[in-house]
Amino acid sequence: MKKFEKNEIIDILVSILALSLFFTFPEWGPKYFLYLSIILVSFTLKIILNKLMARKLQCMCTYKMRPKLIIIGLFIMLLKPALGISFMVAGSIEIAPYTFGRSGLKLVKLTPYDLGIISLAGIFVNLLIAYTFIFVESELAKLIVTINSLIAVFHLLPLPPLDGSKIFMWTIWGWLFIFLLSILPLVLV
Repeated sequence: MKKFEKNEIIDILVSILALSLFFTFPEWGPKYFLYLSIILVSFTLKIILNKLMARKLQCMCTYKMRPKLIIIGLFIMLLKPALGISFMVAGSIEIAPYTFGRSGLKLVKLTPYDLGIISLAGIFVNLLIAYTFIFVESELAKLIVTINSLIAVFHLLPLPPLDGSKIFMWTIWGWLFIFLLSILPLVLV
């Protein structure tokens, strides 16, 4: 079994490029490659942890880019100077209740707990990165904290098919706690 499908890699790369444009707007230039590097590492680690947890629970997950959401996000990005705030969701993790093995397709019954844990694994890595750099006094550290916290916050939105909806179905209070944990670094930086 392949870890990443070709279409999934393309979806991940396009999402990373779109998020890099989004975060650097309106100051595209030398900062773009810095943002691109941070997002490349943070976003890729998030997806890898989602996949590892899915594999541990004997199922599969794939990243799916959401082109309509990217277009809406880029449009909202253009309004950022006027509105003062913007957001973008580039895609989501789709969890499949099966895996392929030597004997063929193996079905697995996934509970809300299983879906929540798989979704939480990716968000955990973003929070771990953010909290690792939170007390480092440098502009680069602040940027790493901000980007990882924002990735966690937006993936925690309780809107299907985002990770937050799966965690919210599993435990509302746990979702609230994790959501507050993801906002805290934005307040502290």
